[in-house]
This record gives sequence, structure tokens and C-alpha cells, in this order.
Amino acid sequence: MANPSDLITCEGFTFYNNFDSANLAKVELVKVPETSEKDGYETENKSCRSSNSEDVPDCEFNLWTKHDCHGTQFQNNNRTWFYFGVKASTPSACVKFNIVNLNKQVKMFSQGMCPVFKIVPGHLHWERIRDKPTYTLDQKGSDFTLSFIYNAPENPKAITYFAFTYPFSYTDLQNYLRKIEVRMAKRDVTSVDDVYYQRECAIKSLEGRRLDLITISSFHNISTEREDRLNNMFPEKNEERPFKFWNKKVIFISARVHPGETPSSFVFNGFLNFLLNREDQIAINLRRLYVFKLVPMLNPDGVARGHYRMDTRGVNLNRVYLNPSLKDHPTIYAARNLIRYYHHTYQLPNEDEISNMCLGNGENTLTVIDSSCAIANIVRDTTTRLLQQVTLMTLDEKCKDQQEIFQECALPKANLDDMPQGGGEDLCNKAEESNNSVELKSDKKSYTAVGIGQLPKDDSGLYLYIDLHGHASKKGVFMYGNYFDNVEDTITCMLLPKLMSINNPNFHFTSCNFTERNMYIIDKRDGMSREGSGRVAVYKLTGLIRSYTLECNYNSGRLVNTIPARVRDGVNKSMTHVFVPPKYTPGVFEAVGAALGPSILDLTNNNPNSRLPNSQYRSLRGVKSYLKLAYVNNLSSPNGKSLHKIIFDALCFW
Repeated sequence: MANPSDLITCEGFTFYNNFDSANLAKVELVKVPETSEKDGYETENKSCRSSNSEDVPDCEFNLWTKHDCHGTQFQNNNRTWFYFGVKASTPSACVKFNIVNLNKQVKMFSQGMCPVFKIVPGHLHWERIRDKPTYTLDQKGSDFTLSFIYNAPENPKAITYFAFTYPFSYTDLQNYLRKIEVRMAKRDVTSVDDVYYQRECAIKSLEGRRLDLITISSFHNISTEREDRLNNMFPEKNEERPFKFWNKKVIFISARVHPGETPSSFVFNGFLNFLLNREDQIAINLRRLYVFKLVPMLNPDGVARGHYRMDTRGVNLNRVYLNPSLKDHPTIYAARNLIRYYHHTYQLPNEDEISNMCLGNGENTLTVIDSSCAIANIVRDTTTRLLQQVTLMTLDEKCKDQQEIFQECALPKANLDDMPQGGGEDLCNKAEESNNSVELKSDKKSYTAVGIGQLPKDDSGLYLYIDLHGHASKKGVFMYGNYFDNVEDTITCMLLPKLMSINNPNFHFTSCNFTERNMYIIDKRDGMSREGSGRVAVYKLTGLIRSYTLECNYNSGRLVNTIPARVRDGVNKSMTHVFVPPKYTPGVFEAVGAALGPSILDLTNNNPNSRLPNSQYRSLRGVKSYLKLAYVNNLSSPNGKSLHKIIFDALCFW
């Protein structure tokens, strides 16, 4: 039953605000004078008129959205997101809506940005409104009004929902993840290449919502030891921690730290769906090589409350990664703890060391299961039903898998640049050789962990970190990376974004930013530095070169890449080139997420169906050479020369 305050009635129209991510504050009928030469409500301002602007609506309403943290001591000026429903008093009525208190978004709406709508029942899929909206900006430039026409459906019981852009609420996420769990539970594991999937609650938000953590890998090199239940985390005692993996690095991907940036959820979903594909060889290789730790919604309270940028206390959570508080920023506290835990290869951080631990060189009892090991010792654990099914593999299959694993580990040192940085000695040997090891004991297990401290970047348990975002002003899909004085580190950082531009038509490599200024710039809105963002803080915590923010414009891009054919498709089967950038939809964003898969494998020449041989670069080495040339041109270019120009010059030379 909806609260009365969540339903607003005005002139027979009912406005709905009683659902996740809605944020309507007030509605008023616009009373138009009987005789007027001009629109009486329009002052001297900037405007953008549409072709239907002369149509006379049956009625007109002014709508106010809620600020982030509306009505609390933390209320702030973020007012870009809107989401509400409306049921008309008259079927087929022509109605004009003016959302009168938005943040200034002239650039985006002048480039064709449109709100989205759906009708329940009837038109259940979100799409952009059909008539171009108009906007006005007052003389002070502070009040931005967005106006659009709404034609009520013929069904008098139908509710039309409108949103700033394609929504994806906390409720949508929970329903989505439940459907995946049901689907995964129905699958039988028949080989070590099958999907290892586990969902758990890492921590509860300030308002008690789940911070979901998803683990995905294959059954290659899985151990019988489970990950630790870190202090102050994992509150659901009935949810067991996932198993640890030997000799597999972690890829950590998160989304929705800014609640209104819904494109990040669709990118996340595209990548998640790709990873869960049992048939695609690229997905199979990704699961063989890596363990994926995925956090789909870092700010669930902000999402549920209909905020655009902040949490429920008015904090930009993407500025507190350097020192998050368990009390004030629990979700970021949990994310940082997890990142540190995986960086140290499942080693407990200082504050989580157990009080009864003792110093010394204890024996590491971590048991590793590779493809050739018997899995009979797992039968005792009733929670490892899926692992038991791996025994259905034939002995020949197991021996073959074992041979492949040892061949990968035995590659000559000269080829290490093209291999995932997950190889090396196993955890047992590392622990035994450490002079600063501690034995951690619990009621279930005893094992040795390497002493806490900053690990060299090559020894990190992490391989890649990406935080997914949406972007209002800069067009296209692009990445922010960190700045490095060393040329090799710079090329390493630039490589994944460049590969994304080869695997996705809408990725803008020339819009990527790897400058030092972009690591420390102060936001005008909140006065906080990007040094506290996930991308920069993870680098400072771990030394990880591949630490990125991926940004997607809400509306469109400025270019479209020509995508080469995959190796197995043949050189003549390239994608049909589209010269005009499309309007971005959830499908476009999901394709960006799916393109992360082959791009990650291209980093190490492990992509079985790569586009690189059919590209102008011919190989991974060719891409690196191109980037080095661009880097040298950058060093020798006069001040002020843009990355776009540098890359263009290098490409012409190439």
C-alpha cells in the first residue's frame, strides 16, 4: 500500500512516486491566461524549440524533482535525475510537462538527449520519447527547465513512467540476480570449464540494503579452502564464502557508485552475461585464467532514494576510497577491504588478524585441486555439490587439462609480457619462504599468510580494476587511467582502452585521459579531489597499473569505429560500418560490457577468436608499437597538443 505522500493528485491526474528510484517532489497545474501574445510563463532565456512546440496541450504541469538527500540536513544541489509515473484523467489527452528545477544540462539536451518512457500495461520496454523535448535556462543560469509532450494512452488504467534515462533500480538488480541464481542452480557441472558462480552479501548499506558481491570463475585450480569472513563484513551467516583459487589473479569490477549513472549497470550486465556463457570460448578462457569479483551496485541507498550523485548523507562515495569509514561509508569500506584482501592474495589485512594468531612459520594446509586431482575429499562438505560433479570428467580430459596448465606455466621468460600475471610459485612455497609470515587459526582451518605490507605490483593478486560510470557532458564511451612517468607502465595502462576501441564500435580511444591532472583535480561541486576515487586510490593502495574508470555518455558519441573481423570469421567478414553514432540504449551499453571480455584476453594473446590479426596493427606487438609511437610524439609535441591530435598523427604515420 503506497503512502499518501507517494501519490500526488492534481486536476484528476495521479502522479506516482511510490517505487524504487522515484524522486518526484511536487506538481502544480500551469494556468495559461485566456489571451496572451506569448507564453506567459516564459521569461527572457535560452531555449530549444521542437517541431511540435506550437501544439496546444489539453493541460500543462510544472513538476519539481527531489534534491539528493531531499528534506534532510544533507540536502544538496544535485537535481539531474528524475523518475515518476502518471495516470491521466482523460484517455488520449495531450499533456505538457515542465520539469522546472533540474541542474543545467544544456550541452547534453542540445545534442539530442531525450527522456525515456514506458507504459504499464501496454508498452513495457523503455524507449526515448518520440518528440524532441525543449529546454529553457533562466538569466542566472541556475534553473534549467526541461519540457516535453505526453500523449496519454487510450487505456484509462494505464500508468506511463518517465525517467531521465534508462533506469535500473535496486529492485531491478535484486530481481535480475535472483533470476541468474535460479538459472545457475539448474545447471549440472560436467567439466572444469563450467561456470563457478557465487553471490553473497559483502556488507549492508547505511539503510540496510545488500552490497552484492559476485564471484565467477571456472573450476580450474579451485581449492578446498574458502575465503575469509573479514571483520565487520559478510553479515548473512547462511551464505558461505566462495572457494579460493590457486594461481589465478582477480579482476575486480564495480558499478553505480553514483546512483543516477545507470549506463554503468547495463555495461555491468553485459559483462556479467558474457562471463556466464558456457559455450563461448572467449568466456571459457576468461574463467580459466581469472577469478572475477563483481560489485553491481556500490550505492544501493542512493539508487533506491532516486539520487543522482550522492549517498543518503550527501557524500560522493567515489571520493572516500583512501580512508572509508565503516560507520559512514560501509559499502566503500567493504570494497576497499576486498581489494586489499585480493591484492595480498587472500591475506587478511592488519585489522582483521585474529586475536589468537601466533608468529612463526606454520605449515600451509591450503589444498589445491587442479584438473587431475581427485575430488573425493570434497564430498564431506555438503555445500560443495557443484564441485563433486567435476568427477564426471574422464581421465583423458583431466590429463589433457593438466598438461595445458603446465605448458602455460612453463613458457620461457621472454614471453611473460604476453601472459596473465598470475603465474609463478604456488602460495605454499611463498608462505614457507617468508620471514614475516603468521599462522592464522580458526575453528575450521589453519594456514599461513604472508606478512602484511605493500607488495610489489607484479606480485599482486589483482590483475585489473574497473569502476563503471555514466557521463553527462563528454560524448562517447571512454576510460580514465592513471599517470606514469615510466614509458612501459604508460603503454601498459593505455593498452586495454586501445584494445576496447578495436573490439567495440562506440569506444572512443582518443577521448581517454591518462594525465596526472585527472588524478588530482578538485571537483567544483563538492570540493573533493579525484585522489579519493576508486581508480586513483586502488593504484595508490596496490600499485596496480591497470586501474580504470570506464565512462559512458548518456546520449551518444562523436564517432564510430570500424571493427575488424574475428580470426574465425575470415578477413572479408567485417562489421557493417555505421558512420553516424547511434543513440545509446541499454543494448549499446551491454555491448560495451561484452567487449571487455575479448579485450582482456587480447592483453595477453589468449583470445582464441581475436580481431587483432585482421586489424591494421596485425598483432598485440603492433598495437604496443603504435602506442609507443603515440607516446613519443606526445613527449616531443608542443604544449597544448591534444591526445586526439597526437593519436591522429601517429595513426597517419602508422
